[in-house]
Amino acid sequence: MNKILKISTLALFASVAMTGCIKETEPNSVVTAESVAQSSTAVQAMVNAIPVAEALPYSVFGSGNNQGFDFGLPGIMCATDSATGDVVQTTGDANAGYNWFNFWERGTSLNSTQSRSQFTWYCYWNFVKSCNDIIAVIGAEPATDEMKAYLAYAKANRAALYLDMARSFDPLENKYTNVSEVKGLTVPKITETTTEAEARNNPRLTRDEMFEFIFQDLNDAETLLTDNSHRGGKDVPSLAVVYGLKARAYLWLGGFDKSNYAQAASYARKAIDESGATVLTEAQWLDPKTGFNTPNNSWLWYLPQSAEGITNLVNFVAWRGAEASWGYASLVQQGVHVNFYNRIADTDWRKRAFLGPDPEAWWAENKDICNINIEDEDWEGYFAPYASVKFRPAGGEVLNYNVGNVTSICMMRVEEMLLIEAEATAYSDPAKAADLLAAFATTRDAAFVKPVATTEAVVDATMWQKRVELWGEGVVFYDFKRLDYNIETGYNGTNVPTNYRVKTDGRAPWWNFVIPEKEVLQNEALKGKNNPEPCDIVKPWVAEEE
Repeated sequence: MNKILKISTLALFASVAMTGCIKETEPNSVVTAESVAQSSTAVQAMVNAIPVAEALPYSVFGSGNNQGFDFGLPGIMCATDSATGDVVQTTGDANAGYNWFNFWERGTSLNSTQSRSQFTWYCYWNFVKSCNDIIAVIGAEPATDEMKAYLAYAKANRAALYLDMARSFDPLENKYTNVSEVKGLTVPKITETTTEAEARNNPRLTRDEMFEFIFQDLNDAETLLTDNSHRGGKDVPSLAVVYGLKARAYLWLGGFDKSNYAQAASYARKAIDESGATVLTEAQWLDPKTGFNTPNNSWLWYLPQSAEGITNLVNFVAWRGAEASWGYASLVQQGVHVNFYNRIADTDWRKRAFLGPDPEAWWAENKDICNINIEDEDWEGYFAPYASVKFRPAGGEVLNYNVGNVTSICMMRVEEMLLIEAEATAYSDPAKAADLLAAFATTRDAAFVKPVATTEAVVDATMWQKRVELWGEGVVFYDFKRLDYNIETGYNGTNVPTNYRVKTDGRAPWWNFVIPEKEVLQNEALKGKNNPEPCDIVKPWVAEEE
């Protein structure tokens, strides 16, 4: 029997539940998988739709539900960054009710019955389905380099999605919840061959099983892309990106078996060499027109955004772009807390991307990197202290969201690989790792002092560089979780809103994502196998004098 596929953007969002990802429905217009496979144009359209769809607003709940975090993978990036405490609302208690990511900042309303857990879960599975559809259409033995490349893109993208899910749902030990009953479990596996009956009794894979599957997809993609004459753009995974995903995977596994760190370092180096990418310069980083909104020499992979369906509020720039006159960014201005800002060396030019305690003084010194021409009498209240201008509206457009919101979203850049290589090397050769770190860090801070050659010192120094370098890019959450870091936004002198101040002892319990209750009810194998409910366990930090 021919597999029936709907070739439309709507097909990417057809599922409401994981089991719905493989359920056959009656589409209005259909073509057979075999006929699609014979048309490179049709397959290309399916491939091209994935990166655009992954950044579309209202990707899970639809526009009628107006969930402010619902804008695909960039929305998840904002959520996980908020969960570390490195990205915070800088406007204090003012307009705190507009911060849709406060749930991840303070660990509330993230239980299995709530929309936040549903968002992350169904967002990932929607996009896994679109990858599965392409893999099913092309088949196991594509005849041309072009089709081999399309299959590689789908498998690499699927691996990236499962990698994020594996790291998010893997219940690591913490001081707040008991994970002994589910320790080492990730998520179920849905592939292009999974039936609905199988999906309804589909257990969570163990960590070993899941990573075997992830590496198989990545190995397949590597084979398909090696010596392949067909070359796509940076909006699809290249061979360098495949190596980069392997580096991320082995870095995560290093948290359980340090022997994996050697592989992480090796694949990070392969990604660097294969990409030919170079690190961002100061001018590129701080460019008010193209800074972190336009692909450049450092980016390995990105999501393009289409002007179609662009919105005022539910969009990456609408959250991250403090210069924008629209969106939630104008109300809650995301940036850093005081201690984070103070820890950045004054000689580090990346510090210019954060306003510090006196926004007016910052503006007077940094007009050249600001899209706002503020008259002295109009200054009051425009920027909040410690807000960030790292992420710019497209073309520096701060008045028209139909233009300014249409940016590209970076998914991987070479700086991450350099820092993975340094940290992973530190576990076997800290002296070499210190040299690797210094070679990178001195491109940002000429006065950088190389750490002492111990594993602990180099790892700490590397992680700090990673937090500054990749701030707001949805990367370091997994490092926080792997390394058992604290959230430290609760302290005397903090600028974080009152109810968002958190001080944990190691991992926060909500870093172990929970599966939505409605999914557990549909999948027999998940009953009794969900992660512990994580919310309202860690109370907001309150100063003793208060």
